[in-house]
Amino acid sequence: MGTYIHGLLAGDDFRRHFLSGLGATTGTIAFEQTVEATLDKLASHLARHLDIDRLLGLAGRVKL
Repeated sequence: MGTYIHGLLAGDDFRRHFLSGLGATTGTIAFEQTVEATLDKLASHLARHLDIDRLLGLAGRVKL
């Protein structure tokens, strides 16, 4: 149970069934909607506090 498999618990129905099988009480979390809302808030915060265009311009000049 300690193994991390990316996206395993992302499906709401699977997560609910899996966790209830372990005896956990599950709430109703809409994973995809929660992730999208969180990423939107993060993007807004970064856009408000950083000069994104300047950072992208600087990143474009980096030679790897």
